[in-house]
Amino acid sequence: MILQSIYTEKNNCQDCYKCVRRCPVKAIKIEDHSASIITELCINCGYCTTICPAGAKKIRNDVAAAKNLFNSGQKVIAAIAPAWVSEFSEHKASSFISALKQLGFHEVSEVALGAEMVSESVNQYLNQQETGLHISSCCPTVVSLIQKYYPEHIDKVVPIMSPMLAHAAYLRSLQTEPIKIVFIGPCIAKKNEAEEHEGLVDVSITFQELSEWLEKESAYFEESETEELFYPNKAADGSLYPVDGGMINSLKSQITTVDLDFMSFSGRNSVKDVLENLEGIETDKLCFLELLSCNGGCVNGPGCSENNSIAKKRANIIRTHQQTSAQERMLKNAIEISLDYEKSQVNIPKHSGEDILESLKSIGKLSSKDELNCSGCGYENCRDFAEALLEGKAESSMCVSYMRKVAQNKASVLLQKMPYAVVMCDDKLKIIESNLQFAEMLGEETCELFNDIPGLEGAHLKAVFPPYKLFQNAIKLDLEKFDKDIRIEGKLYHLSIFTIQKHKIICGILRNLQSPEVRNEEVIKRTKEVILENLSTVQQVAFLLGENAAKTETMLNTIVQSYEDSENV
Repeated sequence: MILQSIYTEKNNCQDCYKCVRRCPVKAIKIEDHSASIITELCINCGYCTTICPAGAKKIRNDVAAAKNLFNSGQKVIAAIAPAWVSEFSEHKASSFISALKQLGFHEVSEVALGAEMVSESVNQYLNQQETGLHISSCCPTVVSLIQKYYPEHIDKVVPIMSPMLAHAAYLRSLQTEPIKIVFIGPCIAKKNEAEEHEGLVDVSITFQELSEWLEKESAYFEESETEELFYPNKAADGSLYPVDGGMINSLKSQITTVDLDFMSFSGRNSVKDVLENLEGIETDKLCFLELLSCNGGCVNGPGCSENNSIAKKRANIIRTHQQTSAQERMLKNAIEISLDYEKSQVNIPKHSGEDILESLKSIGKLSSKDELNCSGCGYENCRDFAEALLEGKAESSMCVSYMRKVAQNKASVLLQKMPYAVVMCDDKLKIIESNLQFAEMLGEETCELFNDIPGLEGAHLKAVFPPYKLFQNAIKLDLEKFDKDIRIEGKLYHLSIFTIQKHKIICGILRNLQSPEVRNEEVIKRTKEVILENLSTVQQVAFLLGENAAKTETMLNTIVQSYEDSENV
């Protein structure tokens, strides 16, 4: 069973939609305001784990599975990806090998050996071809991308194992007894690749997982008395594979075909652009494409823990290669590393124009003018988002403009239904919104203006509301709440001003104290206040009041009850 290498910690997901926005194949589903991975659509590039601001996207940790291999009674070999040079650049090879052996590994071997085997096989394969376009099979994310989304190009992938699989096959060919192999590298997709091809790599962990493991076990990087060496020998040209163009550099030293073009592209967007426009590449001669999902190559994989720049990582790889490339190459056992790649095309639903229009209407996009294409939802445009809604991958609440309209409509309805006069204004005292009761309170002229300008939006409070300075002072002094009885047009009102946004937006509610409903309400409220104040006084001077306090409370409660009864009638 193949498990998903990436998962979401729902409690940490913060509705930012950054993973949706950056996922190259939109393999993200938003459900109950949380983003989850759609396994069948995912290509395991791991980009979402690197850009999630809340750290909600996690890489499956397989260290426990690796440790369990030590209990098998078989030798466990660590197959270390060539990018280790940039990840653990401060350590020499011998001290690095020593630290891994402290964890329990019997031997440590460079996957760069497998890369050299791949170069030899690709060289032989290309020399047998006369024309055509051919794509490297080294990056499992690229292979998965082609299998699922560009199946028409699957026959262009060279039928050769990746360096990880080739290296594992080579290690097993050297042993007379069964062994266990743990791949350690910068790539998340290797976890799935190992599970898809059983019998080669038992467990795959990332550099980040290894670093945490070494720290937890207190393994130390020190030179041992007997220098530790890579098994069965050190690699040479294969050490260049982690950087873009590294494979091509290795091939060029071997290739014998004269009329052959080499091109290298790295980064998800660049790779997708290449695959979508392969028809524009001439195929009347041989052409080989090295495609790597991670920008800059494997040194920038999602499983890395080192935060150095790509340039520095690349420099470490090249410098190490220069020191080892002159070494005499040792012959490896001749083993078969061919591998045919099959299509695993995903089902991408096709939606009719009518369905898309209905989906757009459900989020308030009634015409093309309403389609803002702001990408706030994570999709490139409103139509892509509408299709995602139809496929159950998205929720209406992801549309910022739609939710803003919903909020505004709810606020407007609430404002207009309130029995009191309400007005909101900004720090310049320009009215943001008001209700009809506010306009009616200020007279016929303001009502006419309200009909022409709904909500009096944009009007200056000073022009329509005489005691505007109360609002001016409230916003200047940043008063959380301010209450005052005022007179307007000969009527007495109770004004409550409160802050919505500090020094930016305030709201005022005015109640006509002369209306029966408000009058009864105010009497009840203020009588209750008297009761509370009186009880407080009673507690302080109870010995003076005696039975008189109880009579006062009873009398006041009777008044409150009578007003409440009359109001209910």
